[in-house]
Amino acid sequence: MIKMDPDLSLTQKILPDDPDKKPQAKQLQTRADYLIKLLNKDLTRKEAQRHTGADEIVSVKLPHKKIKAEKENEEKLESDIGIKKEAEEKRETKEKENKRDLKREKKEKDDKKEIKNIKEKRENRVKESPQKEEVKEEKVNEIKSENKEKNKKVSLLDIPVHITATSEPVPISEESEELDQKTFSVCKERMRPVKAALKQLDRPEKGLSEREQLEHTRQCLIKIGDHITECLKDYTNPEQIKQWRKNLWIFVSKFTEFDARKLHKLYKHAIKKRQESQQHSDQNNSSNMNTHVIRNP
Repeated sequence: MIKMDPDLSLTQKILPDDPDKKPQAKQLQTRADYLIKLLNKDLTRKEAQRHTGADEIVSVKLPHKKIKAEKENEEKLESDIGIKKEAEEKRETKEKENKRDLKREKKEKDDKKEIKNIKEKRENRVKESPQKEEVKEEKVNEIKSENKEKNKKVSLLDIPVHITATSEPVPISEESEELDQKTFSVCKERMRPVKAALKQLDRPEKGLSEREQLEHTRQCLIKIGDHITECLKDYTNPEQIKQWRKNLWIFVSKFTEFDARKLHKLYKHAIKKRQESQQHSDQNNSSNMNTHVIRNP
């Protein structure tokens, strides 16, 4: 009927009279099966879509309840957290207060202990002070006695002494004129060039007669005195010249039994005698020259 329906125009398209042309019954069956398969597939898809749409509706409705429950849980959780936090803050505050109280108590104990130690030290100091003063006085007395002994044992090189003819140093008596250590050192350095004369001043060579010894001593004294006069040329102030002349002759007196004044007096006498001898010698020379001139006009 379908084939013969003129409206469909399928007379030549299905089941043609020529068996070699298609579609024949077999091809039509295959196509029909294919179409049925497609229809079944489409129907299955639509059924699946319908079921999926229902699930979506359910899932859309469920989240509201879930969100509400979650919110309630969150609020409850926040409330619990707030309570816990508040409790923890209270606990921390209490711990801080306890620590502060412990520190305060410890500080008070330390302060009391320190005050007690200070009092004890003060009391001990008061008790020990008389003993310390006694010990201190004893030490001072010991030091004084040691200094006295040291002063007694000072080297003869540091103390002005007389060097006698027997080569034994004799300390100067308290009544004699003395030089302080600084002045003594200066004099020693200035008189170094006539050191040999100083040593021979009171120790003449052996084997000389008394007159020769006297002349030897006089020559040493002149040499020493001339050197002192040369040293005094460094000064222009009369007071300084006078003082250093005295100091240098005091230094010379340490090498003989004579004091400084006696040595200076002997030196002046020797100078005077030397001048007289010089004048006498000059006169003799002049007289000899005159005689020579008279004899050879």
